[in-house]
Formats: sequence, C-alpha cells, structure tokens
Amino acid sequence: MASEAPFGGDVRTTNLDLALAVIVALGLPSLCAALFQLTGGALASLYVYYALACVALVLWRKGTLDYRRPVRWPWLIFAVGLLVVGAIVVNNWSAYPNMGAAPLGLALTALIWAPLNGAMEQLSWQYLLDAWRNRWPGGWQRRAGLVVGWLLLLTFVALIHILFWTLFLPGKLPSPFWWVDQLLNAALTVVYVLLYYRSRSMWPTFIIHTLVDLQLVLLANYSILPSL
Repeated sequence: MASEAPFGGDVRTTNLDLALAVIVALGLPSLCAALFQLTGGALASLYVYYALACVALVLWRKGTLDYRRPVRWPWLIFAVGLLVVGAIVVNNWSAYPNMGAAPLGLALTALIWAPLNGAMEQLSWQYLLDAWRNRWPGGWQRRAGLVVGWLLLLTFVALIHILFWTLFLPGKLPSPFWWVDQLLNAALTVVYVLLYYRSRSMWPTFIIHTLVDLQLVLLANYSILPSL
C-alpha cells in the first residue's frame, strides 16, 4: 500500500509557485468574471475555478489536497470559528432580500453547492499562502514570503468576491455596519488557515466554510441553478 502523501502545508515550493500564485491571485477573478459574461452563466467559471485552480493546480504543485484524518482536532480554534459563523448569521439576519428560490433549487444549492464550495475554495486560497510561505526555509526571506503570501491570499479573496461572486450571489441590503462584514471575514480567513495548519487536514476548514456558505443560501432563500 502506498504511503500517505506528505502534508501539503510543508511542501517546499519553487520560483514557479511564486509566479503561479501571483497569476492566480491577480488574474483568476477577472478570468472567472469574463467567462461568466461570455457564457451568460457561472458553470464554465466554476469549472475553471474548482477543477483547474483548486484541484488540478494544487495536486500538481503540492501532490495532495490534504483531505485526510486530522492529526489533532484544534478544538479552541474550531470553537472560535463557530462563534465567528454565529456572529455572521446574526449580522446577516434580515440583511438579504428574499431571492424566492424554488424548494428544489434551494435544496440542491444547500446540499450540493454549499459543501462543494466549502471543499474547493480553501484549496486554492491555501496554495497562494503556501507558495510564498514555503519557498525559503528560514530567515528574513521566509518572513517576507509569509507576508507576501498573506497579501496574495487576502487580495484574491477580495477580488474573487468583488469581481465574480457578486455577479450572481445575493447582495446584502445597504447598511451602515458594512465594516462588520469586513472584520468578520478577515477573522474567518485567519481561522481557516490556523485550522489547516493545526490539524494538518482540510476537514475542519471545510466544515466552517460550508456553514458560512449554507447560512447565505438559507438566509437569502437562494438557488444557484438559474445562474448556471
């Protein structure tokens, strides 16, 4: 029986990964948006995002998707993640217009898209950070790489939501507390990364991210099917 692949968060990266991370972070959101406009739907964009940028790229460069049994379950960080999700639900309560999804569309979006997105997005997000974080073994170069990796990760998360997801996901009603969203999303991003490193598995991150996607679907009564 083949031995389990090494933890992807430890894989030493190369200059190619540095370039790929920049290309993905700065170029993929615009590409997904352009494909959406060109095809009139999100299906082609989601294929490029999930299949190519999240799965194929990560398997090629890391050799693993890290969906393995956690080495340990980081309960404290996981509990913080659940508290952040709860705060997001409270902040979003009555903040979305009712999208009027048909029951079947709502169910399929909640049961298929929410966990699929929760499983996929973190793979590419984490790769952007690790590409720069793991390029150098130590010293000022590793510290600088960590900073650049975080900047690329946060830039990509912002751009993919602004340029792509806003094209068809429900938008919140105007509120003077928009800054609360930014704080909660920033905290959530940190939780995702810490869960991944502490558990050495993608499963805890998957659970938290899926809950975040699920609350959006249910609070907005949203179906992704018409946008495909």
